[in-house]
Amino acid sequence: MHVLLRGSVVQRLRLASGLVLFAFAGAHFTNHAMGLVSLEAMHQMQDLRTALTRSTAGTVVLTAALATHIGLGLYKLAARNTLRMPLWEALQIAIALAIPFLLFPHIVNTRIANVFYGVDDTYLYELARLWPDRAVIQSTLLLLVWSHGCIGLHYWLRLTQGYHEYRWALWTVAALVPVLGIAGFAASGRLTAEIMSDAEALAALKQRSNWPSAADGAAMAGMRDLAQYGFGALLAAIAGVYAGRRLMSRAHTGLAVSYRDGPTVAASPGMTLLEISRANGVPHASVCGGRARCFTCRVKVETGLESLPAPGRAEAIALRALEAPANVRLACQLRPAAPLTVTVLNKPAVPGPVQVEFVEVKSVVTAHARAVLSHETVDLESRDAEAVSRWFAGKITYPVTVPGLDGSRFALRGGRVDYLQDRPVATLAYGRNEHPISLYVLPSNDADALMVRGNRNGYSVVGWADPDFAYFAASDLDRKILDELQDAFSAAKAGTAERPVAPSETAAPATIESPMDRDARRLP
Repeated sequence: MHVLLRGSVVQRLRLASGLVLFAFAGAHFTNHAMGLVSLEAMHQMQDLRTALTRSTAGTVVLTAALATHIGLGLYKLAARNTLRMPLWEALQIAIALAIPFLLFPHIVNTRIANVFYGVDDTYLYELARLWPDRAVIQSTLLLLVWSHGCIGLHYWLRLTQGYHEYRWALWTVAALVPVLGIAGFAASGRLTAEIMSDAEALAALKQRSNWPSAADGAAMAGMRDLAQYGFGALLAAIAGVYAGRRLMSRAHTGLAVSYRDGPTVAASPGMTLLEISRANGVPHASVCGGRARCFTCRVKVETGLESLPAPGRAEAIALRALEAPANVRLACQLRPAAPLTVTVLNKPAVPGPVQVEFVEVKSVVTAHARAVLSHETVDLESRDAEAVSRWFAGKITYPVTVPGLDGSRFALRGGRVDYLQDRPVATLAYGRNEHPISLYVLPSNDADALMVRGNRNGYSVVGWADPDFAYFAASDLDRKILDELQDAFSAAKAGTAERPVAPSETAAPATIESPMDRDARRLP
């Protein structure tokens, strides 16, 4: 499953409903921007837009999307076990909670007025009511809706390489839409105020738009108040539910979770491991915000694996894409029910999401491809392992042991100094037949090679580590062959290399004999 489609059914429903609402908001704000052209252009686009959004199908889709997005968002908020979260997530939630207080009155003034009171809520009608008294409130609503959507889209799309390639263009569009929308709103608002300063023009507008009567206006004011107070009461109820659950959980904190090279903390059953990390200030990466899309929150379960529930559908899909072993789980989906010891495989400097996309795989593939395409896979061409080791001694600040892998399927071709994330790295050049392999060697405290496995742009990457070094192998060969390299390298470095199981690429090719050749030799 594509990374953008991963996650639970609830998460995908929230995503789909959010995309529908974002598309509606984008079209609406673009309509605002037409005010920079003329009022007539605004009304022409409004006619086209409402022909879709106010059709029966459009009404059903938009209403369902709004109810689904708000409902699932509030459900997720009520189900949280901790309010500790990354800043971006807290900002998105705060904006989301503010939007309904401004949006619901706007819906009453437009769609409710149109459906129940027969008001023709054209742009001219709305501008006459909003400008200038409520211009700031309306502009604030526009900015909040757009910001909330853009934050969500950014942290969803950044899981893909295409987004990183075009992000500046997308960010430019994201900035222009609200700027042009507010500018169009202001320009058309000033023009409308000038037109409506004529009493006859205002009277004509009221008659043409079926302007609400005093009684209708009072009824709509009551609806606006009811919507705002009702949503406020709902938030208060959710806060009460959260507080009650927290009090109950504190009475049942008998679950011990131990972090390798970190603290042992007490947790409550029902919390995800990511929530446990955040609640106790344990640094834990989570690029997608705990939605089972990116697997950067993965952990290696050291003890307690047998007590864990099987991965759910969303977690299973992500782990299958990672080709992870059984003892690797996603912290955002894992809910421990018994004592547990884990190793966090991605540790940012502070709790929260890291701002990169699988740096190890991407940077390793980039460096390897650069060397191969430029035909600079070696700075020193040599099959002498000791000579390559001595050469590195004058180039790299850390000692590098170079196994020759004699008798294996892999041949040493030399070494080079390459760069990963702008730092020099000792790189051993091996080969399998005509396929070059780059093996990047870093001190173990500079990189975490655990569970680094991936494919990118036709290249494979496999990572492993020993007490001293982290290793990243990259090639256009299959990852299973790179696993063989890992085994051969580790055995050779430990001095336990076995006798060859197959000829190396430097050996003379074996004679291949066909059945016809054998039959010919049997002839007298």
